Amino acid sequence: MGWLALAAGVVVIAVLGTSLWWVFRDRYPALDFQNLTRIARAGVGDERPAAMFTAVLADRAYLAHPLPDGRLEVRAVDTTTGDGLWTKQTQATAERWAGIRALPDGLAVFADAAGDSTPRDMVVLDGSGTQRWVLSIHGDDAFYFTTRTVVWLDRTGNRLVGLRLTDRHEEWDRANPRNEYGDARTRVLPVGTGEALSGPADLDGTPRAPWLGDADRLVQVGADRSVRVIEMDSGKILKSRKNVADVDDPVAARDDRLYVVEDNRGFRLLSYDLGKLGEPATLYTSAGDGSRARSLVTCGEHRACLLEVPESGADGTKVIALTEGKPTRSWPAPKAETLVPLGEHLLAAHDSPKPTVTLFAPDGSTVLPERDGVAARLDAGNVLLFAEAPSSAEDDRSLAGLAVDTKELFEMGELKDVRSESCSWNTQVIACGAEKEFVVYRFAG
Repeated sequence: MGWLALAAGVVVIAVLGTSLWWVFRDRYPALDFQNLTRIARAGVGDERPAAMFTAVLADRAYLAHPLPDGRLEVRAVDTTTGDGLWTKQTQATAERWAGIRALPDGLAVFADAAGDSTPRDMVVLDGSGTQRWVLSIHGDDAFYFTTRTVVWLDRTGNRLVGLRLTDRHEEWDRANPRNEYGDARTRVLPVGTGEALSGPADLDGTPRAPWLGDADRLVQVGADRSVRVIEMDSGKILKSRKNVADVDDPVAARDDRLYVVEDNRGFRLLSYDLGKLGEPATLYTSAGDGSRARSLVTCGEHRACLLEVPESGADGTKVIALTEGKPTRSWPAPKAETLVPLGEHLLAAHDSPKPTVTLFAPDGSTVLPERDGVAARLDAGNVLLFAEAPSSAEDDRSLAGLAVDTKELFEMGELKDVRSESCSWNTQVIACGAEKEFVVYRFAG
């Protein structure tokens, strides 16, 4: 019987070891950055397109440009091999196109509009490039996606609408809350998840795949200062509360927390439990009556970060990092205007007098000192650095990669003659429009 007990003990130790490895493993290790290598190129004809758009998601890059007849031509490229998968043209036409967005199984393309109230089209293609449906929208409408639903903020109709992604079937609609004067202005923000906020992001920190991690809730702030939590697939109002925030107040949401900046002779940062929407906890009160808060973000589990700008001016700007149940951390970030989280690390950036970016560790120490250019999150452990701000004109753009834990900066080389404003990326490749072609480069193994 002794050998059975010994064997059982070995099994327990092995299971425990595996469990500990799973808990303490580095989920976002340093990427294997390498010199830029072009893996695909796709010409678009003899004429320079007025606009070029790209979107990269998982192992697929979408490349789009307008045709002379007003249609949008879209190509799909396999980013693992560089092979072209298909080329299709939309049935819908537009005088100008505004952009494209990769979806869990397909692509959304958007026509441009001259103004907020100007009609335009949103077109959804499936994974083979076939047009699924067209929706007439307006210039300032917004959209939020799960794996099976698109929630349309219809500003003209003053409502939220849940549409089935496969066929545009209207599953639900909710009228915007109104104040006593009939104002139906609103603000909508997805409830973020750790998975979505740890993946590739736009330069402003918007996740490229916001549906990851069972992301299926929205927070809607009404003109009546109410807040309600809405399940995106069903339209069900899960919780609501009055007198929480104005439409223009800084707000952020992740997992089970809603953070609100309340201005009143300085400001306070309040935290609400999204599952209850009861009385809030006060996480921070500014030191000065003239202090302002900007760029509120979630920066970890039960953690919020913001910039505090004192009355004396932007030179005294500092980061305030608040983790529930732990002491407040703060550190200088002169002139910083925006924050983008990488797990609990933070990218702080400003545009004037020239674009610069700094990377801070969770304790406020500097991982990357102030550097010219702009930066994007690849994942919670890695950053993509551009030497200059994006442009719609063709130019060379230097790229570098940085692993936040090792602090290793790798200079990748230059993207040659690209319209850097059109570029999209994941953790391994970047796709850009050039003068008369698209190019896809690999930068990590």
